[in-house]
Amino acid sequence: MDVHASEKEQVEALRSWWKENGISIVTGVLLGLSGLLGFKAWQGYQGKQALNASNTYAQMMLAAGQNADGSQGEQVQALANELISHHSGSTYAVLAALELARQAAEKGELAAAQAQLQWALERADSDALRHTARLRLLRVLLDQKLYADVDKRLAAVPDPGAYAYQYSEIKGDLAAAQGDAEAAATAYRQALDQSPATAPNRGLLVAKYENVGGDPGDLH
Repeated sequence: MDVHASEKEQVEALRSWWKENGISIVTGVLLGLSGLLGFKAWQGYQGKQALNASNTYAQMMLAAGQNADGSQGEQVQALANELISHHSGSTYAVLAALELARQAAEKGELAAAQAQLQWALERADSDALRHTARLRLLRVLLDQKLYADVDKRLAAVPDPGAYAYQYSEIKGDLAAAQGDAEAAATAYRQALDQSPATAPNRGLLVAKYENVGGDPGDLH
């Protein structure tokens, strides 16, 4: 717009510019407001879903804690299945699958436990949960004598980190189950070297090491 134009020319120029651009400006503003309102609505929905998942998980764990006599088993399963069905993308669903796997393993339903643990492993969103699901899955596979699968999965563990000693223990269990006492002793010894002194299963590791011929005098 020419700053030296008369006031009338400026008004006419402004009217002309608005005629050409006004609709697109209004449309852009409306679209922006619509997007903002939609985003806020989506955030509200997500927050409500997370709260529902949290409440359902709390109910599940309360029922699980009261399930010593088996009276709450059906309620635990129903709540866990609700989390898995309606909140499958949440950490709560992974934790629910771990709980269902625990219950199935206690009943001797190892194939069902394996399925739940595999589901949890594939959807876990943290290293801690992935290692927890994988370690439990390996033990269930061992109990089913699926030794080749255990060996394959152990070889594919990306980075055991603080869980290294638990994987070494499973290597020892695998070797012992296959009758290789020497390999089992080596794996158990490695697990003992890797484990912290306060590890809750250290006493069991020592017993396993001695049972396959390991010399307790070699332990520090």
